[in-house]
Amino acid sequence: MKLPLLYLFIYSVFFSCSALAQHRIDYFRDESKALSGQAIAKQAFGSLPDNLINFGQDSANHWLRVSISNHSNTYKKYYIEIGFVWFDSVFFYKQDLTLIKALNWQTPFTERLYPHRNFILPVLLKPYTDTTVYARFYKKRMLIKGEVSVRNEADFFAYNIFDTSYYSFFTGIVGIVFLFSIVIFFTNKDRVYLYYALYILFGLGYTLTGAGFFLPFYQQGIGFISGAELRNWMLWFSLVFLVLFIKNYVMGGHTFSRTNRIIWRITLGLLLLLIPQRAALTYFQETTGSQPYALLVVMICCFLLTIVFSFYFVVYSYVRKINTLLAKNYLIGITPFFAFGVLSYFRTFEFIEHSWLLDQKVQVACVVFDIVVLMFGLSIRYKTLREEKEQQARRALENELTLQYEKERISRDLHDSVGSQLTIVATSLDTATYLAHKQKLEPQKLEKINENVRMAVQSLRDTIWATHQSAISLDDFDKRLRNYVLNAIDDRLDTAIRFSLDSPNTTISSMQAINLFRVIQEAIQNVLKHAQATQLTINCQQTEGKISLAIQDNGIGMSETQTQSNESYGIRNMRNRIQEIGGQLSIQSAAGCGTTISIELPIYTTNAVLNN
Repeated sequence: MKLPLLYLFIYSVFFSCSALAQHRIDYFRDESKALSGQAIAKQAFGSLPDNLINFGQDSANHWLRVSISNHSNTYKKYYIEIGFVWFDSVFFYKQDLTLIKALNWQTPFTERLYPHRNFILPVLLKPYTDTTVYARFYKKRMLIKGEVSVRNEADFFAYNIFDTSYYSFFTGIVGIVFLFSIVIFFTNKDRVYLYYALYILFGLGYTLTGAGFFLPFYQQGIGFISGAELRNWMLWFSLVFLVLFIKNYVMGGHTFSRTNRIIWRITLGLLLLLIPQRAALTYFQETTGSQPYALLVVMICCFLLTIVFSFYFVVYSYVRKINTLLAKNYLIGITPFFAFGVLSYFRTFEFIEHSWLLDQKVQVACVVFDIVVLMFGLSIRYKTLREEKEQQARRALENELTLQYEKERISRDLHDSVGSQLTIVATSLDTATYLAHKQKLEPQKLEKINENVRMAVQSLRDTIWATHQSAISLDDFDKRLRNYVLNAIDDRLDTAIRFSLDSPNTTISSMQAINLFRVIQEAIQNVLKHAQATQLTINCQQTEGKISLAIQDNGIGMSETQTQSNESYGIRNMRNRIQEIGGQLSIQSAAGCGTTISIELPIYTTNAVLNN
């Protein structure tokens, strides 16, 4: 299957080359615009290199002399096509220079020699005959750039199918990317996708109107904008949204420095200076002398400086590592298009020869490449933003859980400490009231109530102390513990507290601190109430990433069954508190041998404890 296609391709190329070899296109430039037909016939025409018309900014009459030969034994129809849409006038002449048809870009398709955006002259030749036709075209002060071709009927229709398909493919890609960008914009409300969608939409409009596609729909103008001006406005809007896109794409989330703010305002000012382009073009076309060219230079400089300042933000983002990946992505995408534009200018001013690389279809390919690469970058940006939003949502949930957990912990702590002590106070007050009525109230009873109130107040202060701090140093914890033991024991026991700290400034979370403090409180109260001890020792050692705490007394001790029992509320509460903050608690005791409570606690932050 591949070989026949290859042969067909080689045959088509050979046939096309042989067909083109039968025709000749010559060119003459009439600067005076006053030569008659007879005078033109006597002029020395030169060959047209590569069949390209590329005449820069001038207002001369340009003449083409096209010689066509039919070497076959059948009638042949040929199409002479001038590949430029925006001529102010095009005249086709017969061999004797009698007029065939006068046209311009505003001529309706129904009145043209062939209904096409370009200017086409069909020529029918008898077998073994030849003819010569002339074409004169004129455009006042505008770059004329295009291709002149002579094709037989089959090649002409094949080329037009290919040409239309090529631009349709380009339009389809832009349309898909446009819809995709709009959907993403409405999904996450990120304006960079809206700017990108509008940038490629108006860029597509500029490309299609520049090539003359859909010309009948805007040939007579749209509102106050004429058909010839439409593509310039398409370019202006495309440039506006390109500038906005670049700012948000590579500088998004970055605060501008004073210099960058000035450059940004200058860029916007240059865009505003491009708005009166209609008046500038009208003045340029209708005024002679050097002043119109000075105005044109100002307009071109405004356009080029806008592009330069836009590129400044891309390079700035890349060099300062603000959005390096996105800046690199943009530079990769725009490089082929930028290189094409530079080479096109060099070609226009004849610094370099024309090449197929400077064809308009290559320009379209560069635009497609830019669109696809930028879409890839926008996809990366969308993925990154989505991951950031998921992380923000996860952090928000973690914060909410942390807050909820802290509320529950504080509530439970108040209930277990202050609440229970106030309950005792309330019961004691009820008893005191009853005894007062019976006149049997003793001062010791009131002293006991007063002691319970002081304990409740102290518990409340301890809870507030731990709650108001996100982290507590071990040195601060040591001081708080010593103060509590001093008040609680009140010389009833021989007490020793030893803290061996590698780094006193090491911090533990407030949740760890309050839970550990409550466990030590519970252990001391058990010693005072039940152990019948005379000595109490608290040893604390800090090693890397861990705290080891031992609470030891010389009391009556407990049996192994009692130490392992979950029925004791106090022991169960102590175990739960230590497990809650990621630690381990063990009790070693024997009857008559005292009790040792050992605690090992890793040094975590509050979030780390929650994650565990």
